[in-house]
Amino acid sequence: MPPLVEAFPASDLARRINHLPSGKSRKPAVSDLTKCDLKELIQYNCDVDGPKEDPRSKVVCRPVLRLFRQCANGMTVETTAWEGKYDR
Repeated sequence: MPPLVEAFPASDLARRINHLPSGKSRKPAVSDLTKCDLKELIQYNCDVDGPKEDPRSKVVCRPVLRLFRQCANGMTVETTAWEGKYDR
């Protein structure tokens, strides 16, 4: 299981990306997250519509869009909650 990572508000993302979970500084530092390439990933959230025991029940899946920024140093960070708060 991966180590726990502290939760923080999306508004702190640009400030916190230059610190690793261990507390060490990221090298090289990312000076402007908005200059990193924007990537999209679509995942699906599926639920059974109706009782599980009923053979007529259907599985309904809805798309969930996730946004990421991928920087030149190889760092990739999810920015779904952060996007839209700043001009790109």
